[in-house]
Amino acid sequence: MEILKNYIDGAWTPSTSKETIDIVNPATQEVLAKVPYGKGTQKDVDLAVASASKAYQEWSKGSVA
Repeated sequence: MEILKNYIDGAWTPSTSKETIDIVNPATQEVLAKVPYGKGTQKDVDLAVASASKAYQEWSKGSVA
């Protein structure tokens, strides 16, 4: 079963969490994939925030036009 990845800093990155939950099609109850879940995802959030902060530094220097 596919475990979905996080898009961080321009790349699909596997989660640091080993816990997952199922993504279920509500019409058929078929499990489509798994998504990272739980306390281990805090590291993923920290990586994403650090990446966003870095990107903000670059974007804030650009012109609105």
